[in-house]
Amino acid sequence: MNTTQYVSVRCGYYKREAATAVLDHAHHKRNGFTHSQNVKTEFSKDNVGYYFHGANSCAEALELLCRQHKEVMGKKVRADNNLLFEHIICFSETRYKELESKFSPERVKRAVISKLKDYANAIKAEFGFEPLGIDFHLDEGRYETRPGSKSKTFIRNIHAHVQFMNFDFSTDKLIAPLRHLMKKGKDKSGKTLKLNPNFEKIQSIAFELFKKWGFARGVSKIITGAEHLKKEEYVQQRLAVARRQAVLIKEKSEKLSTQVSKKRLELEEVTGRLNSLTSQMRKLQEQVAEFTSLKIELSEAIQQQSELAIQRIRNKLKSLTKGPSLHR
Repeated sequence: MNTTQYVSVRCGYYKREAATAVLDHAHHKRNGFTHSQNVKTEFSKDNVGYYFHGANSCAEALELLCRQHKEVMGKKVRADNNLLFEHIICFSETRYKELESKFSPERVKRAVISKLKDYANAIKAEFGFEPLGIDFHLDEGRYETRPGSKSKTFIRNIHAHVQFMNFDFSTDKLIAPLRHLMKKGKDKSGKTLKLNPNFEKIQSIAFELFKKWGFARGVSKIITGAEHLKKEEYVQQRLAVARRQAVLIKEKSEKLSTQVSKKRLELEEVTGRLNSLTSQMRKLQEQVAEFTSLKIELSEAIQQQSELAIQRIRNKLKSLTKGPSLHR
C-alpha cells in the first residue's frame, strides 16, 4: 500500500450505551458532551455532516430507526444487542491536500460527501445495514514543526464516520446482519481464513469509489468492538456516558420542576376561581331566600286584599237589598 496516498476503513460496533457517546463524539458540530484532545476546535468549522431519514444527526436518525424497529418487530432493541456499526474512513492527507490545491477545499469536501453517501448505500445494498449518516472531520490532528521552519503546521487526521444501525429492514430479512458478517469462513483445506472476506469487501468498496481520485487501497484490519478498546479509551468513554446521563437527569429534573411549578400555579388559579364561585353561590342562595320570602309576603298580601274586596262587595249588596221597595 502507498502509505502517502491511501484510503482505508476500520469498523467498530457498539451497544446502546456506548453508541450514545460514540455518536456524540462524531457529530461534526462538536457541540455535545464528549471532548477529545485530538480535536482542534479552531478547525471545527471545516467539518461537515450529512444525515439520512430527514434527521439532523446520526443520533436522531438512530432514534427514528429504533422506533421503526419497535413498530416492525413489536418490541424494542435489546440493551445487550450491538446496535451501532461504525465505519471510519481515513484519507491520506498528502493526497487530500493535492486535491484541495487542484480544485478547492469546498469543492473537494462536497465531492467527498457525495462519494460517502454512495459508500453508505453500497454497504446497505451489499450487507443490509441501515445508514444513519456521515460526519466528516477536518479538525483532528497534531501540530508539527517542519525542518527549517519556526512555525508549526497542522497535520490533519482526515476521516469520516459513516454510521449504520445493525438491522436490515428488508421485509424478507428483518435481521441484525453483524452476526453473519463476523463469520470468516474457511479456505479450501477447511482452515479458518485469517482475514474476514466481508471486511475485505468493505475495504474494496471504499477503494473502488475513491481510486479515480488517486487514492490507493488500504489494508484490511480486524474489526474492533467495545471490548477491544484500550483501557484509557474505555474509561474515557464510560465517563462520557456518565456525564451524558447526568446531563439528561438534570434536564429531566428541571423539566419536572418546571411542570410542578406550572401545575401549582394552575392549582392556585383553580382554587381562587372555586372560592370566587363559592362566594357567588352563597350570595345567590341569599338572594333566592329573599325572593322566596317576598313571594310569600306578596301571596299573603294578594290574599288579604282579595278578602277585603269580597267583604266590600258583600256590604254593598246588603245595603242595596235594604233600600226602598219597588212594590206598593
